[in-house]
Amino acid sequence: MAARLGSVGRTRRRLLADLGHEMRTPVATLEAGLEALEDGVATLDARTAELLHSQTRRLTRLSQDITSVSQAEEGQVRFELRPVQPESVVSASVDSFAEDYETKGVRLVTSIQAGLPRLLVDPERMGQVLGNLLDNALRHTPAGGSVTISAASSPGAGEVALAVEDTGEGIPAEHLPHIFERFYRVDTARDRTHGGSGIGLAIARALVGAQGGQLTAPRPGTGQ
Repeated sequence: MAARLGSVGRTRRRLLADLGHEMRTPVATLEAGLEALEDGVATLDARTAELLHSQTRRLTRLSQDITSVSQAEEGQVRFELRPVQPESVVSASVDSFAEDYETKGVRLVTSIQAGLPRLLVDPERMGQVLGNLLDNALRHTPAGGSVTISAASSPGAGEVALAVEDTGEGIPAEHLPHIFERFYRVDTARDRTHGGSGIGLAIARALVGAQGGQLTAPRPGTGQ
């Protein structure tokens, strides 16, 4: 029990340190922008307003993501499990991201094996999982690339494997054990530019695990 309590304490301290680090940049940007307006150095034009709004949106997203991952990991998320066809879950996710992919010029491809068994899942939560994965893939795939979301039978009886693959830069092997940790980024500066909170994959893994599944990143190496 002492070891467990020590681990919880370390996790809490790390989470608070990470959270403080994530909040520092948007708060500093907002403070600098407001001071510039007060001193008359800047004017509240469209560009300045968008900059301030972007930072408040970032803080809002961070708050929402922290709440989501905490609830999922602590088993506080309610699930409404029911049998659904894998293709219906995939199609709903693809439809919701079609415009974003088209705007960036990234091709979104679906590959669904025929005759798959139905899944006992919460469709809304699985949509959240696939949404996180598709959003992550889009942010890391350049224009002209492609992202494939597939559904195929898995070796386990009655199991289905859903996969999201992209033609982006890939993930170096040494980072793979950590990518599902809160706030972990392979390239911190680049990912902040892309707008991720660093929590999406942690949320996705927690939601999949709570429904009896597993979320993995099985292909190490750049360009994979």
